[in-house]
Amino acid sequence: MLNRVLLLQAGLILGLLFILTPGTAAGQDVSDLLVRLEAYPDVIVLNGEIAVMDNQLTTVEALAVRGRRILALGTTQEIGELAGPQTEVIDVKGRTVLPGIIDSHTHPHLWLYNHFGSDPEYNPDPQLKMVPVLGLHEDDLDEMTRSGILEKIGGVIRSRAAELGPDKWVVVNIPMKDGAIQGQDISPVIQQRMVTTADLDRMSPRNPVFLTGSLMSGVYNNQARRVISEAIGRDIETLKPVALRVWYFLIYDIILRNRTEDVATMLKKELMENATFGVTTVQTHVEPLEVLKALNLLNKRDEMPIRWAWIHRVAYSLAKDPAEFYTLLGDFSAQGGDYLWNSGVGEEGWDANPCTQARPQDPATLEQFERLEQCATQKPGTLRFNGHLAALKAGLRLADVHATQDGTTDILFQLMDQVMKEEDWTLEQIREKRHFFDHPLLIRPDQIPRLAEYGLWMNMQATGMVRRIAQFTSVYGDQYLKWFTPTKSMLDAGARFTLATDAHLAEVPQESQIGAWPWYGFWPLFAFYVTREWDGEIWVPEEKLDRISALRGWTTWAAESVLREKDLGSLEKGKLADLIVLDRDYFTIPEMDIKKINNLMTLVGGKVIYKSADF
Repeated sequence: MLNRVLLLQAGLILGLLFILTPGTAAGQDVSDLLVRLEAYPDVIVLNGEIAVMDNQLTTVEALAVRGRRILALGTTQEIGELAGPQTEVIDVKGRTVLPGIIDSHTHPHLWLYNHFGSDPEYNPDPQLKMVPVLGLHEDDLDEMTRSGILEKIGGVIRSRAAELGPDKWVVVNIPMKDGAIQGQDISPVIQQRMVTTADLDRMSPRNPVFLTGSLMSGVYNNQARRVISEAIGRDIETLKPVALRVWYFLIYDIILRNRTEDVATMLKKELMENATFGVTTVQTHVEPLEVLKALNLLNKRDEMPIRWAWIHRVAYSLAKDPAEFYTLLGDFSAQGGDYLWNSGVGEEGWDANPCTQARPQDPATLEQFERLEQCATQKPGTLRFNGHLAALKAGLRLADVHATQDGTTDILFQLMDQVMKEEDWTLEQIREKRHFFDHPLLIRPDQIPRLAEYGLWMNMQATGMVRRIAQFTSVYGDQYLKWFTPTKSMLDAGARFTLATDAHLAEVPQESQIGAWPWYGFWPLFAFYVTREWDGEIWVPEEKLDRISALRGWTTWAAESVLREKDLGSLEKGKLADLIVLDRDYFTIPEMDIKKINNLMTLVGGKVIYKSADF
């Protein structure tokens, strides 16, 4: 209560200050009074080009922070006069300052796996170390027999098993091939099942063995299958996609079970890594129970480096009936604090191929395509459709639900229509929830007005675009390119969207990368939406965004999508002081130079979380 009174007093004094002429004796009197009231700023940022990102696109030179929130904005002279004896003064020396980046679709608890084997600080247990089998890229296999391949893999597994001892997990990685950008560009050893469960049983009969090729692929011996199935109470083959689910439970809820301190230490380090790129808030599903325990621990200790909006997903992994589960759960979206809160429920992996009105251009491929069942896992009547329908009827907010293809977006419309019909919901009630869907690579022009009408948010990730568009056009031709991530068309129609990475931003040795795509960095992904350029080629240039709209996709609009627009997304008075300092002016440099931007400093709640040596 005392702090509130002091801040109220300070607010009145600040109002008086800006009526008076800065630099006068009266201005000094105000500064002295703030000191006596102990209401002076904790931090002030001076000499900047600070983009507030409010509706007026205000730019100021300086801002003051107290109690993690922005206390005042103004000139360097005005804000400088508020400093007290313990105020931290940050001179940004004329550099551009932006609101902190909100990455509304990324997975820090997955990306940290890429450090296993390359950074000992991420390895609290020797079983977590991923040992690579080198020399099994696609080009290396031309001269090798299957027995030669098995001998190479078996040598690594046997050596690792001897090092760890019996009953310890042996995790062996066949690195994806150099330069891979497609999700299926993993070693053919995994993709073509050149190694079987029986092979792994013979290589190490006394250890659970997991041979992985990416987050989405892997082979397990029988002991590994048994341990995982017993731990989660169901056969691993029921977990879709299997390898990704196995990674979750193996790392957190089996090897590190009840080792919450260790998990918290790893997560904290990974979030600090995000902060170096200017990311101050992430949004992702949380499935492993140990991860949520660790986040709660960090939050209680006030040790969260950046903010985390978490999406509930466990029902689709472990509950026998997601529809019943979500019917009974109750709406807890937006509940939480400034650093950790829930932003919805949903199943990421329900979007199966094929589910589109696009048609392959090759007649033989078209014939095969038309024999496949469309929208097999998400169509009405399926477990996933019924689960999301039940969540909607229970008043829950859907989030992190994949809508990769245009056919899935049609199904989303069916979901909303059914809820309005059966529950007598209005269109405005649907819009108020801000239901949030991911990976919308294909959106037909006729769907965009309906997305705007229903207020359904689409979350775009450049990684998905650049990983898939070349292969897509080779199969379907150029006629559907206008369906690919149509951000400008959505903007013009008033449809809501955000931008995100869905990628590990930090570079790690190639042999320890287990994701389905290599390191990109942050600003090349950001720049894509302004330039539509990737690797020297321009894709659908008519869908370029202007710089302000692109920035809003990572800030103000993203804040709405994570249900925190009153606190995040802009640098307005009263909001949390999350900001970044850049090495060049985002607003004036050539478009193609945006991908060269470097973040020099990150503040979260006015606290310096990262500072570059170049600052």
